[in-house]
Amino acid sequence: MGSFTRRQFLKMSGAAGLTVAMAGAFGGYRLWEDTGGRPPPLRSPFAEPPDRRWPLSDGEAPILLILNERGSPPGGAFLAEILRTEGLNAFQSASRAAMRPEILERFPMVVLSTGALDTVEGEVLRRYVAQGGCLVAIRPPRHLADLFGLEPVAGETAEGYVRIREDHPLGRGFPRETLQFHGVADHYRLSGAEAIASLAGKTGDLPFPAVTLHRFGEGKAGLWAFDLVGSIVRTRQGNPAMSHQERDGLHGLRAHELFDGWIDLDRLGIPQADVLMRLLSRMITGMLLDRLPLPRLWYFPEGAPAILVATGDAHNTPPPAVEEVLRRVEKRGGTFSVYYAPLSRDRLQRAWHRLLDWIDRPAGHVVLPEHVRSWRARGHEFGIHPYVEEGLEAGWRRYWEVFTGMGYGPVPPTVRTHRVLWSGWVETARVQATYGIRMNLDFYHVGPMFRKADGEWVFGYFTGSGLPMRFVDEEGRVLDIYQQLTALVDEQLIGWTWPQAPRFPVSTALDISRALIRNAVEQSEALALQAHVDPFAIGGEAAETQARWLEGVLDEAAGRGIPIWSAQRWLEFVEARERTELEALRWDPESRTLHLRVTAPPVPSRLTMALPLEVPGGRLSEVQIHGASVPHSEWSWQGFPYAWIPLPSGILQISVRYA
Repeated sequence: MGSFTRRQFLKMSGAAGLTVAMAGAFGGYRLWEDTGGRPPPLRSPFAEPPDRRWPLSDGEAPILLILNERGSPPGGAFLAEILRTEGLNAFQSASRAAMRPEILERFPMVVLSTGALDTVEGEVLRRYVAQGGCLVAIRPPRHLADLFGLEPVAGETAEGYVRIREDHPLGRGFPRETLQFHGVADHYRLSGAEAIASLAGKTGDLPFPAVTLHRFGEGKAGLWAFDLVGSIVRTRQGNPAMSHQERDGLHGLRAHELFDGWIDLDRLGIPQADVLMRLLSRMITGMLLDRLPLPRLWYFPEGAPAILVATGDAHNTPPPAVEEVLRRVEKRGGTFSVYYAPLSRDRLQRAWHRLLDWIDRPAGHVVLPEHVRSWRARGHEFGIHPYVEEGLEAGWRRYWEVFTGMGYGPVPPTVRTHRVLWSGWVETARVQATYGIRMNLDFYHVGPMFRKADGEWVFGYFTGSGLPMRFVDEEGRVLDIYQQLTALVDEQLIGWTWPQAPRFPVSTALDISRALIRNAVEQSEALALQAHVDPFAIGGEAAETQARWLEGVLDEAAGRGIPIWSAQRWLEFVEARERTELEALRWDPESRTLHLRVTAPPVPSRLTMALPLEVPGGRLSEVQIHGASVPHSEWSWQGFPYAWIPLPSGILQISVRYA
């Protein structure tokens, strides 16, 4: 073992007793105790309900979200998630009990989740709109058709498509292809309403509207003929009827198998769920435009067009291999998430490695706490990569003990499971949330399911989204853990981990990867990367291939001005953005000035607020924060002109003048 320094010898002597019986001197007992691991936090898996502030606060908000508990399952809680994902944080939420005239009249806009309404509630809504209110209803009861300028028609369309109409002002800038929806759409005939989108087959349109807008009295009423919320959930999370089914021929159940036959492979390049969410937010913004310009928070830090979420799995990989990846990421100004699976060492083995670390004689092939501390100090994430073959909960218990017993704690808040094994529809997410995990990257683009009948391999958004959103369970309850698709995966491009893998030449793999990054920029999406650390431990051709591909991916992202962030840093930004409050909105029509208060928590990088560049009869001319003019930029996003304003952290009093 070589010679010891005097200091190392004294430390070794002080910790010589590794068993409990011999653990009296120099902290040996503490060392032995630590190798047993830390207990998991075990908390409730559910997010705080969006109507937690009921009764409504007195702060002025332009939007009231009414959560109709009569939906099946109730979808109102996830509708609140949609608005927050779209950055429309200036809303309050309430139950159906708020459907009273004296409450509705306080809000320029009401958004209503799907569910039955009685006659009295229907009349309250009619009065609200007739007197100047704006209403968006998600698959409302058919007896309210006249409020929306529609006439009910017999029949329904199930598991169909919609086409957004470019000839409508609210439909400009969206994809021209038809988009999938999941669920059932009611059939209507236009009777005064305008069609923003129509029901369709894959190629041809049907003679029924899918999304409409109607002037009713002094107000406006918008309708979605299908349950948008339920459709987005099932687009993102797959078909619950496929839970526990082996679908792709690869050993083990994985999340992507919930999408076999569920996602149209010809639409994989379009984030279909996100496009429909953006149509909803465009609709809300457009309907309110003659009342006030509605602010929204941009998806990414510093106004970036997209983000690369850089991660890689590592399986007992030695420290030098981890360093090979981290130095390449750091060279491009990025941070990285290492999801690490240590050997399932017993307690005595863990104690020996901890002892080597304590006496400053680290084993070169074993990641020790000092490595982890160093990597985290440099901004990287070093997280858990649990094996769950023995069972979901048993695997988590064991790997939590091993990971923390090796001194790698605290366990960071994001995860990818070994082999991306998945249980149930959302059971894996539920268990992870109880362990304090807040972002899951197990929805992962791998396997023969992504090969079309003609042999073409397809890439993109099999969940219909690159944006992080929380999971929802079968009863409509929101889980306190985000789903982040991993769409750019090395083993689907250059890997060797499954028999029928494409194994493209590096040049072809880079062409596909660059196209995915380009698409993320064009579609304003987050793109999560899987770059295994293991090839750098294998060495030779495996390391050379991985290095060439990884460097090409990182260079493309950096060259396009895309931040390269670890999943943990991305999560911190996402959570801070969600917690940012847009309050006390007040539009002064005389001075054409919008006043609002923004409470922005500390974030890893600045938030950006977007405002419509133009209102009827005016164009944004000045932005002030605490009375001092601040710069803003102007550019159009998806055919709609916006002004873009960087936001510092803190409580900000903002005034925006339209000349």
